[in-house]
Parts: sequence; C-alpha cells; structure tokens
Amino acid sequence: MLRKPIDFRELLERLLPLDRLPAGERLHVQRVLANGDRSQIEQTALAVLERLATDGALRRLETPGDGTGALRRYQLPDALAVITVEMPRPVIRDGLVAWPRVSLPATAQAGIGHVRRLVRLDDPAFLDDLRSRDTRLAQLEQLDAAGRELLRAASVRFVPAEGSAEPSPGEPPLDPSLVAEALEHPHHVYHVPDVVRSARLPGAGRRGVTSLAVCAVPSSDGAVLGAIEVSAEGFVTWGPDDLARVALLADAFGAVLDRSSRVEKLVFVDAGTGSFNRPYFEVEAQNEMARAERDHASLALAIADVDDFKSFNTVFGYEAGNRVLAHVAHALRRGVRPFDTVARWGGEEFAVLLTAPVAADDVHAICERLRQAVQRVPVEIEGLDRRRHDASVTVSIGVARYPDHGATVLDLWRAANQALLEAKRNGKNRVVAFGD
Repeated sequence: MLRKPIDFRELLERLLPLDRLPAGERLHVQRVLANGDRSQIEQTALAVLERLATDGALRRLETPGDGTGALRRYQLPDALAVITVEMPRPVIRDGLVAWPRVSLPATAQAGIGHVRRLVRLDDPAFLDDLRSRDTRLAQLEQLDAAGRELLRAASVRFVPAEGSAEPSPGEPPLDPSLVAEALEHPHHVYHVPDVVRSARLPGAGRRGVTSLAVCAVPSSDGAVLGAIEVSAEGFVTWGPDDLARVALLADAFGAVLDRSSRVEKLVFVDAGTGSFNRPYFEVEAQNEMARAERDHASLALAIADVDDFKSFNTVFGYEAGNRVLAHVAHALRRGVRPFDTVARWGGEEFAVLLTAPVAADDVHAICERLRQAVQRVPVEIEGLDRRRHDASVTVSIGVARYPDHGATVLDLWRAANQALLEAKRNGKNRVVAFGD
C-alpha cells in the first residue's frame, strides 16, 4: 500500500469533507487556516477528524496492536484511502498532566445527550429571565450537579475569562495560574491527580481537595468563554475517560452560554441601533442597584437625548433619522467602560448605567466624554434628494447618582430626567447633574 506523509494544513484543505461541518465550525477552520500558527492548525485538524467521525462523515478504523490510542485511523465512507494520525501524548510536569483533548478517549462523547440533560441545556425555564441573578446562579448550580453525577466530583465551578460578561462563582479559583494556562491553551485538559503531593496547591489539600481538573469552556465560534474547575475529595481518581467527560462537560456548558447569549440578543437588543433595549436596561438597573446597595457603593444613571432630532426626520427623511440614532448609540457604547450599560430607552432617548463603584467627579468626566464623542464626528446621511450630507449631531445629558439622588431605579430615573430637562432649557448640548 502506497503511503504518503502530509501535513495538517493539506489534510484540512484537500482531504477532509469540511462541507459536512456546521457553518460556524467551517468558518472557524477557515480562520485558523488563514491566521493560525502550526500548532493551532494541528489542533483544529485533530478536532475536525473527531467531529467528522462522530457525525459519520468519516469511519473510524481499528488499529491492530495499538492499545495506547497513540494511533488513530480514519477512512472516507466512499474511498479506499486511510488517514493515519499519531496522536499527541500528554505532558507531565511537577505533578500536573496536560492532556491534549484530541488524545482523550473519543467514546466518552457518546454521553452528550446525558450531559445536555444534566446541565438543562433545553430547559425553557432558563429563558424566562435570562439576566436575573437567580437564573445565572441556576446555570452554575446545574453545572455543579452535572459534574457531581458524571465525575463523582466534590464541586464544579465556572471561572469566566477576563472581560467576559458570563456568570461568575464569586470566589477565586483554587489555582488561578492553572486556570490562566487553560484559557491560553483551550485544546488541553489539565489534571492534578494528587493535590497532596503537588507543590502547586498546598491550600487545596488542607481544604480536603485531593484531585483537580481544569478545562477551557469554548463557544461555538471558537472563542474561550472561561474555564471549569473540577475538584475531587477522598479516594476519587480520574482516568482518561473521566477527563474526556470533563472536556465534554465544558463543551456542554459552552453551549448553554451560547444559547443564552443568542436569545439575549434576540430579546434584549434594539435592532436599529445595536444597543440593549428598555426591558434589558430595567432588569440590569435593578440588579446593579441591588449590588450597589449590598456593597455600600455608588452608581449613576445618565439619560442622553438627541438634540433637535425631529429636524433630521423632517429635513432628510426617516432613514436619515435612523442613521443618526445608530451613530449616537455607537458613540455612547465606545465611550463607556466595558462593564457599563447603554440602552435605547425609546425614540431618541438613551439610558447609560454607570455601574458601581463610581465617584461623582468620574461620573461628570465620563458623561462629558460621551457628549463630546457624539459631537466630534459628523454623521454622513443621505437626504431625500439622494445627496450625501455631513450632519452635526449633539446630545443633552441629565445625570443622577445613587444613593445621593434616589433610593430606587424609578427615583433615579426621575432625578436624571429633571436634570435632562434643565440641560435642554439651558442651550442643549450640555451635561447637567441633578441638583446642580
């Protein structure tokens, strides 16, 4: 039989039936081929082989005389050619075992339906109030319950990636450096089989943890949402099959977060401006005010209203007015901090929630920056005469702070609205704080 060595790029580009992959995964493969390094291409090719074999687009062949799983063989159903791949082996260092995901037993994937049920991926109850703290906590509790049942784990916690808006356990991981490594290398499952003998986790052993596994949680587009940290107590030991289930649990929870995110965009995003809508803002404001009250911290609400908005519709047409709203929304989103919220309240009015903690001086500086950002760049709009026009857009902003100006969201809104009316009366294109 003729043998021909090929690299993983050629495997992806020429041999594998990528058209059998879901559209999102095909796009990820294309991005890796265009921009990825050699290691990323290799990991992607190995993952694609397993995905195609699981879906029946490739046929797994037995490998006689190989009991280690180091070699895997695949065949296209309608071809004689056989693809033989030598799988990467785990790396052991300082009591830590780094397992390439693709080297873990593929048979563990047969339990995907069971895992999906355990994490309640298809439970419509989670769609009732996606932004509530109770719903987020329920997702984390279901993840923990799944790990306890599948892996005899003592606990499973989700640690979001830095800058992520995903739910957080509220306490630091047992080994932050290990979580950081898992986030940087999402194609591996990291396992500390004996915490007591490992120098990495001296504090974990005192808490009764005897074994630890950490695995990145991927989204459908290949982004890393965070990592799960799975801990065991007592005489529980995990082998390759169990670590494959850890990876499967991470994938299933990534699907939970993906689905929640997609539904949130459908339910809570204003289609015209790309900002959040009023229902989202009302829930977020309640959540943030409760957090500020608990932490004895301050937050601020700003209402930004487009000056003379009706004139854009009258002179240039409604499509031009929509273009102005999109411009203002974009400027506001770019001008706030990553953890603040911008929402279209209605008409030409936007609500900006500056989350706790935020000082009075910082509130004014942020709002002034927002005002200038809207004014700085003219908006190119097409008028009813089909000619292009550069229009100058300004906003007036009214601001109120919690707890100084109101103890509830409604009180804060009324105070900010009064400040906005004051800004409008005094020449527009101004920032006015309640009580000034």
